Amino acid sequence: MLRGLLMSTCAAGLLVACSQQSDPSEITPAMTHTFEALAIDAGEEIDGVCQSWSLENEEPIYVSKVRQRNDGAWHHSNWYFVPEHVYPGPDGTWDCAERGFGDVSSAIAGGVFFAQSTQTLEELQAFQEGAVLEIPPHHKIVGGVHLVNISAAPVETALSFDIETVAEEDVQIRLRPISFTNTALDIEPQAESRFQMTCDLGKEFQSALGTPAEYNIYYVLAHYHEWGNYFRLSFVDEDESERTIFELRNSVGEPLGTTLDPPLSSEGAPKLRVECGYLNNTDRRLEYGLGGQEMCVFLAYTDADLIVGATSGANSPKGQSAEGIFMNETSCGPVLAVPAP
Repeated sequence: MLRGLLMSTCAAGLLVACSQQSDPSEITPAMTHTFEALAIDAGEEIDGVCQSWSLENEEPIYVSKVRQRNDGAWHHSNWYFVPEHVYPGPDGTWDCAERGFGDVSSAIAGGVFFAQSTQTLEELQAFQEGAVLEIPPHHKIVGGVHLVNISAAPVETALSFDIETVAEEDVQIRLRPISFTNTALDIEPQAESRFQMTCDLGKEFQSALGTPAEYNIYYVLAHYHEWGNYFRLSFVDEDESERTIFELRNSVGEPLGTTLDPPLSSEGAPKLRVECGYLNNTDRRLEYGLGGQEMCVFLAYTDADLIVGATSGANSPKGQSAEGIFMNETSCGPVLAVPAP
């Protein structure tokens, strides 16, 4: 369904670059791992649980594709590669808080390995030929998981990864993550709303690397919950003109990540803008949160030698558009930019 949606959107000329969703069967795994199954009661929600897998790699691993599969009830999960000594303790399933697990600290300690679209049973994260995630020696995969069982019976459910790798001589580009999170959501009941957040990365590139914001985006993943119905990521130039990187309209349960082929260049645009839309059919306002609430997050992989994360500041309602959509402008909050190792 997502592929058909993207094709029709491209045909209508609504995307600057048409994205291609690869067939999940198009992967030749060099590594496969299934994590310990988790038991979850009917109607139960599980959060604050982490799982890890030590790769025991003596040499770097160059990851070109990751396929995720699960047995259901996986609302979403975020996975990282970190050195073996980070979050010490046995592999398997453990309490995130007890070991001090954090998404930002994990990304900085190593890198982002994979992020699951909301409620997807299977999806593929695939990069262009020669583009990889480089996992250094002696690393492990660690993830924070969120499960929700909406069925009437308890279930045991496990998640697995198939990983395709390439030889070092075939590596051309090493990818780094950029991620924004808008936590200032205040979504109108019985209405459609959109929230826009723009962050100036130009000064971060100058400060950390001494260069303009020149980079290419290779892959984009949107993240929202059941009321999400719109996502757009854009470059914003010095004159405030906007160039769409990726735009979609679809619902949870479908893969919300896509490979941009060819990768899209920032062309020196200093700003990056994310916009999330929601159709709230409840009688209550929705805020940022887990079960029963909403999110506005994206992950992108770029060829910049910079790991970037940004959160939101204050939100300012802007009234309704001509179409009756409640529009909001959220200021960019703290931006963390760390040179990649």
